[in-house]
Amino acid sequence: MNKKLVLGIILTAASLFATPINNVYADSYKSVTIGADLTNQQKQNMLKYFNVDSNSASVVEVTSTEEKKYLGDTVSKGQLGNKSISCSYIEPTTTGGLVVNTHNVTWVNASMIKNALITAGIENANVKVSAPFTVSGTAAMTGILKGFENSKDGKKLDEKTKKTANEEVAVTGKLGEKIGQDKASGLINEVKSEVIKDKPKDEEGIKKIVNNVTDNYSYKLSKDDVNNIVGLMTNVNKLNLDYNKVKGQLEGVASTMKNTLQSDKTKSWFAGVCASIGDFFKGIANSLKS
Repeated sequence: MNKKLVLGIILTAASLFATPINNVYADSYKSVTIGADLTNQQKQNMLKYFNVDSNSASVVEVTSTEEKKYLGDTVSKGQLGNKSISCSYIEPTTTGGLVVNTHNVTWVNASMIKNALITAGIENANVKVSAPFTVSGTAAMTGILKGFENSKDGKKLDEKTKKTANEEVAVTGKLGEKIGQDKASGLINEVKSEVIKDKPKDEEGIKKIVNNVTDNYSYKLSKDDVNNIVGLMTNVNKLNLDYNKVKGQLEGVASTMKNTLQSDKTKSWFAGVCASIGDFFKGIANSLKS
């Protein structure tokens, strides 16, 4: 066979195999959101931290106005502040679930963010949240959702979904100040699972679920705490999420919180048993007095 012909066949075959590889631009699926109030140097440092640049990822800014739009009704002014600082990295994936890591943010944690992403209907993504210095991280959720929408493989989220996901972070964050972040995340996840599964017809049905779940623990929640959870779950219920689709994700979060919540559930049960025994002997004492 002619050497030139053989060489031509080899080159053609090579180009056919190489073409799919050249068409896969993994970095183009990434999105980074940067706090608008950072200095130019800080913005560049955050891009380096996420290991991207403007050529390998969609880079957008998040402003304090956007934060207030989604969090202003539920987050205190002290936590919200007047500047947008925290940044996020979002890479939608086809498998692997939600992988969330945080750095230099104190008011929100990975479990809170993962919970809210489930509410937003996001199934698979690698997410990182960070800041050049320690901040509350309130811009994180607003940024993540905006970044997801701007990523190549992302999708447009409706305003109700974004509002509810941000509200979930806010309510969980406030609850976390009282009982701890992980406990708050676990409690909200458990209540949300029941609400999505049962789809209560009215607010009373939601309140019943909230009370049934919270009564299992030794947490001392105020009336406002309960009302905040009920309000959040009312909005979650309106999203009409498919329990079969999110069940695995919810159970995944629950499994990581299992040990954290179990001890408090045991304390609550033990306290109830002790109260019952105390009432029993008190009744006997009263009978003997009579």
